[in-house]
Amino acid sequence: MFEKSKRQSRSSEEEDVHTHLTIHVKYYDARVSTSINHEIYNPGAFWIVEDDPVYGFTTELAITGVSTYPEERAGDIYELTIHGDDAPSRGHAVKLKDMQTRDERGSLQYRTYRGKDVPVYDRPGSFGLLNKMGGESRWTGWLFVPTGFVRDMLVLLGHGRDLFLALHERRSGRKRWIHGLSLQTNDPT
Repeated sequence: MFEKSKRQSRSSEEEDVHTHLTIHVKYYDARVSTSINHEIYNPGAFWIVEDDPVYGFTTELAITGVSTYPEERAGDIYELTIHGDDAPSRGHAVKLKDMQTRDERGSLQYRTYRGKDVPVYDRPGSFGLLNKMGGESRWTGWLFVPTGFVRDMLVLLGHGRDLFLALHERRSGRKRWIHGLSLQTNDPT
């Protein structure tokens, strides 16, 4: 088998493994809360985002389900915490133009595609992480989304039908990132 030398590096795209999971939802818990932004009592902190609201309103949803696809992970238990927060510091309003790469002089990067110059984008971050619990067939995960997304999920959960999560996972090294999630009434497999 051919192995690359240490001098040859593979791009991060080649190292990433994408998996699309189907999780049959078994139960859920929900919570809505409000509080005064705790940063107001810690004015010297370097992580304060001044555009964040003084009064925070959040929604949290914990969904537990059992994986049905892919076959090698079928039967595994998934516990996902979905945290809805509309604070600007969550970065939900980032636009494609904000993700365009720049060279060392700060100029926007382009590449030629079919005779046209098209923007080159940095890879965005993920919504959250997925972790395997050691020695168990159980996974935990968390993600941060806008509160409207959590509200829409709660509407579907309240219908009393069988529901499924379609989860897009990207494994990079030992870390597993959540790149997409949908709650749906039909089995995505």
